[in-house]
Amino acid sequence: MILTQPLLLFAFRTRWKMEPSAPIENSSRVQNFDLNYFWLWSRFVDYLLCVLSFTAVAAYVTYLLLDSFLFVETLGFLAVFTEAMLGVPQLYCNYQNKSTEGMSIKMVCMWTSGDTFKTGYFLVTQAPVQFWICGLLQVCVDFAILFQVYYYSRYPQKPASHTAHPTSAKAL
Repeated sequence: MILTQPLLLFAFRTRWKMEPSAPIENSSRVQNFDLNYFWLWSRFVDYLLCVLSFTAVAAYVTYLLLDSFLFVETLGFLAVFTEAMLGVPQLYCNYQNKSTEGMSIKMVCMWTSGDTFKTGYFLVTQAPVQFWICGLLQVCVDFAILFQVYYYSRYPQKPASHTAHPTSAKAL
């Protein structure tokens, strides 16, 4: 997964030959590591360097603390919890926009069924508690998104301009 995302991003950038629309005044480079502009990478190489550096440091720390039960359990919980929270940005965006326009109900139903079966598997196989708690959290988020789809289609809110993060329009 770590390799797939940069490869897809690279393929996307080279396929469509994304040209900088305007010079980004405060673009991020490795040389001027300014946290205010961290995700405004001006060069793909700098992005890759950051991801590889993070991966190397995380791997080294994990190697050093591999014998620590607390570290391994915390790392495992954070991994499962991160996956459980994947739907929350969509839930929040829907809430902000007061709309689920453009969302595929089939896609959300597939998320929900997959997360439900996965959580059921965790319960049946008596997986560690963090797995099924995060699975239940994930199913709850899925049902909340399904409720938003129902609610906003049944009771349309006043048209709101879709909000986007100021940096989301800028290319990597």
